[in-house]
Amino acid sequence: MTSDPHAPSRPCADPSSPLGSAAPLLRYAQALEAVGGPEVIESLLPVLLKTLVDDALRLDSALADGEPARAAVVLHGLKGVLPMFCTPEMAQSIVQLEALCKSAALPEARAAWPALRAQMLRLGEEVRVIMEKAA
Repeated sequence: MTSDPHAPSRPCADPSSPLGSAAPLLRYAQALEAVGGPEVIESLLPVLLKTLVDDALRLDSALADGEPARAAVVLHGLKGVLPMFCTPEMAQSIVQLEALCKSAALPEARAAWPALRAQMLRLGEEVRVIMEKAA
């Protein structure tokens, strides 16, 4: 938690929250430090949410179509943006899946994708909750 007035009033992992009791993936204080202020974060959160949803769909398509190189391009972009906002473990999952896609290890990439997909969608839900609280 941070003392920033725009930060969530309680951690996203609060059992009474719609996200349940899982540890939050969004690192608000880390993002705040990286981008320089709550106003900047407020402007970035809608973009982050759209990116998470759109890129999950792109990755679904690329892996279903048997195109690991296309998936690697999407993951490379995520690797450049998400570590500012997410846990190190989630960032590492992106790096690992990108490596599988770059090596054309399609069965392994397809097996690893559902876990990262779930994290991306959960991070998106955490972002949406924070945006609603800020509104």
